[in-house]
Amino acid sequence: MFDSEILFSPLLLLGLLGLLAVAYTAAPLIPVRQRTRTSVPVVTLSLILLNVFVFVFTSEGGQIQAEVAQSWGLIPRSASLITLLTSVFLHSSWWHLFFNLLGLYLFGTHVEEALGRLEFLLFFIGCGLAAGLLHVIMAATLLPAAYGVPMVGASGALFGILGLFAVRFYRDRVRVLVVAQVPAIWAVGGFALLQVVYGILSVSDGGRSDNTANWAHVGGFLFGMLIAVPLRMREEGKREYRLEDAETAVSAGRLDQAAAFYRLSLTEKPDDAETHRQLARVCVRMAQGEAAHRHYLDALRLLLRANEAPAVSDVYEEACRSFETFPLPPALLYRVAGACEAAHKFPLALHALSEVCRCHKNSAEAEISLLRMGKLHLQRLSQPRSAHAIFAEFVRLYPESEWRSHALRLLCEAREAQGYEPVPAPQG
Repeated sequence: MFDSEILFSPLLLLGLLGLLAVAYTAAPLIPVRQRTRTSVPVVTLSLILLNVFVFVFTSEGGQIQAEVAQSWGLIPRSASLITLLTSVFLHSSWWHLFFNLLGLYLFGTHVEEALGRLEFLLFFIGCGLAAGLLHVIMAATLLPAAYGVPMVGASGALFGILGLFAVRFYRDRVRVLVVAQVPAIWAVGGFALLQVVYGILSVSDGGRSDNTANWAHVGGFLFGMLIAVPLRMREEGKREYRLEDAETAVSAGRLDQAAAFYRLSLTEKPDDAETHRQLARVCVRMAQGEAAHRHYLDALRLLLRANEAPAVSDVYEEACRSFETFPLPPALLYRVAGACEAAHKFPLALHALSEVCRCHKNSAEAEISLLRMGKLHLQRLSQPRSAHAIFAEFVRLYPESEWRSHALRLLCEAREAQGYEPVPAPQG
């Protein structure tokens, strides 16, 4: 039988914790969630290709050439802005390169999506510079053995990406030790804490054991977390997760809770058209017609401002299905019709134009809407008979219109399209 004192001795416990720490460090962190991207992660893929290209031309026998490391690696005692930058794109071996680029692909794609391409590139460079700078400071003060040794690798910049990822995507699950799934803030935070522990241990022997430049990892991670504050990454993450919670509440039928989530999101970002649309849907299901109408109206205005014609047509069609009548101001309704036409939803455009003519007969938009209806029938729907009737009605209703001569020419075109003999267009 095992001796319980031996089995649970502090030494054995420390050994197990050490093995766990080594396994945690060796096994790559893997984001579980595959997010839908709105664009190709061009910068991340370009950085990966650039690092591979540089390694191919600076290595020999699978290892970096010594003269390259001495000339372009980051040597703390002779550090410069140039070597702070160039060291980020150099790697000591294929394995070193592989694990750094694997982490860059797994996490960089998410961060690039969150920041934008140019911002992500600048962020990557900033992380590399911050990582190298802390390494230089620590080597100059506490790690004399590392003071004359070149440091290479993108791991400091990678830890910066991990730092921002932990702030922005704090609730996303990350696979740890291959099988365990932990929220990002804990998984990445634990990984970073290990770097601090290893860094402190390296100080005890003056840096002779610091073969992985742990303080560079710490510097990059701190930079990534700190820069996330002015960029409001935490707020963006909270808002995203709140919207996800709202969708979950809708699926579970908890409409009051979903509406509360959407309203809270709109207090933080009132110009989000999609949130207005989602809240309008919930209000429809809760029989809150006035609130639903208001949020559909806000969604349309915001989408029109952003020139999102397909989205405008989708929201308008949805709103029309949700209400027996969906009244809008004439100017807005006319712009909605234009967006529907641009989205090639011609019947929907005709519906919007006819609503202008029916509900706002005395408005300036009614006159031009009637003319536009005729043109849609003639030019888009190939319905010259309907177009002919509409143009004739236009001439009757608006005999003094500045568009009269144009309407008469279109009237003749509609007549010819029906197979009648062409006649000279009357002069208006």
